Amino acid sequence: MVTSAKKLTRDNVLLIIVAGIASYLDAALLVSLGVALPIWLKTMQLNSWEIGFISTLLTLSVAAGSFIGGWLSDKFGRITVFNFDIFFVAVGALIIATATRFAVLLIGVTIAGLASGADLPTSLAVISERMSKKAYGRAISSTQIFWTMGILLSQFIGFITASAKQGSVLILFSWIALVAFIDWCVRVFSHKIKNIEAVTVDPNPTTKKTLLKKQSLKSMLGQRTTLLPLFLLTVFYLFWNLPANTWGSFVNYFLVTIDNQSQSFSTAIAIAANLFCLLLNVLYVKVADTKYRYKVMYVGIAVAFISFVVAGTFSAYWQAFTVAYICYSGSTVLCGEALYKIWNQSFYPISVRATMTGFSYGIVRAFTALFSLITPTLMGYSPKLLLWLLVGCTLIFGITAIVIVHLLKRFNIQDAGSIN
Repeated sequence: MVTSAKKLTRDNVLLIIVAGIASYLDAALLVSLGVALPIWLKTMQLNSWEIGFISTLLTLSVAAGSFIGGWLSDKFGRITVFNFDIFFVAVGALIIATATRFAVLLIGVTIAGLASGADLPTSLAVISERMSKKAYGRAISSTQIFWTMGILLSQFIGFITASAKQGSVLILFSWIALVAFIDWCVRVFSHKIKNIEAVTVDPNPTTKKTLLKKQSLKSMLGQRTTLLPLFLLTVFYLFWNLPANTWGSFVNYFLVTIDNQSQSFSTAIAIAANLFCLLLNVLYVKVADTKYRYKVMYVGIAVAFISFVVAGTFSAYWQAFTVAYICYSGSTVLCGEALYKIWNQSFYPISVRATMTGFSYGIVRAFTALFSLITPTLMGYSPKLLLWLLVGCTLIFGITAIVIVHLLKRFNIQDAGSIN
């Protein structure tokens, strides 16, 4: 119930801010890349396949980073990896910002993607092992506010620098590098953060060490209580992420190249949508640990489905696409990545949580990368076909979400959203 929710302490909030920067940077990289694609198309004289490859490379790099980073953090320590990977996000972003050749751009995208991918499962595990289960919803959904801020601020910077062309790219990615570097300094040099990191909710550290030695990824995959949630969570996140990544990376490309709108217009629409998302995120945090979590999830599924049906039916009209895009963006807050992250922290033992999250996250990002490779060409061939494919994705992730809610009850997992 709302009144039974555990209050977040000041230390909890500080940790969420420092770790939540991982979500900010992940979103900022994705959206800044999307804003930059039409610019690189002209300044570097790229074709649609090369444009698709840039986005694919970022997604594949994030996928590989998630695979490796989650495993490394469980094996060698979450804090060690937590303090290491954020620095290389700054390095990669700086290379992207200053790149004038395609090959150099790809190097920067690879480094930033690997580091950002490694930081995501690690930062979630760092948060959850220092929080009560009664606060998982608010703590993890709060990181989605950072995700939305990453989208929003990147779109705003892109909007106000739209006329600068290559200068816009320099500003966008230099800002990402600066944020990553400052967060790295706080993680490494702040005594306050080090004291917070030293305290976990695990009352028996010896038990935790034993679990770390005995529970490998292979052994965990052999357990039905792990394999079934892993499969369902991966399916849910994959089919949620395909439409989310498509519009996160290509909304500017779609409106400018397919619908013949200006760069400023497309960026302004994206900003409006994400201001709406930010407001919903703030409200969602208040219900994330209550019985209303899954009630609003059902609303989100319905809105997402209707949005893509409308967009697919009236794909020739940029006005219909614009309204559908804003509505769909809001639905992602109610049924999307926040739930995926909460469920990952709920289903798995704390000792292998980063490994399992990274494994699932990596699979999803790899498949998403393959899809993003063909997205620009598919847009050019038939925008209507693309939109109806995304309708199918929405139907699959919605059904899977409902199945996961029932699985939580079946496995008797403590979950605030299941309270009647």
